[in-house]
Amino acid sequence: MTDWAPPPPGDTREQLPDDVLALIETRPYTSTACETAGLLTEAGAVHTYRAGELEAWADRMHQRCRRNQKFTGRLCDCTCH
Repeated sequence: MTDWAPPPPGDTREQLPDDVLALIETRPYTSTACETAGLLTEAGAVHTYRAGELEAWADRMHQRCRRNQKFTGRLCDCTCH
C-alpha cells in the first residue's frame, strides 16, 4: 500500500503547462459527476415512483463535481454551477 493520494479538485499539479495547452484544442468539459447527475435526473423522469430518491442522488453527484478538468483546467460546463 502506498501513501499516494490524488490531488484535491482544483489542484493544478497535474495540469499541462500553458505553452502545451496553447497547442491543443480542448473540447467542452462536463465532469463525470455532473454527467451522471444528468442521467439520474433523466431516470427520475422515467421512474417517477423513485424520482425523489434519484434527484437526491443527482444533487450528491453535482456536489462531487471537480469543477475543472485536471489536465487542461477546462471548467465544467454543467448548468448546476
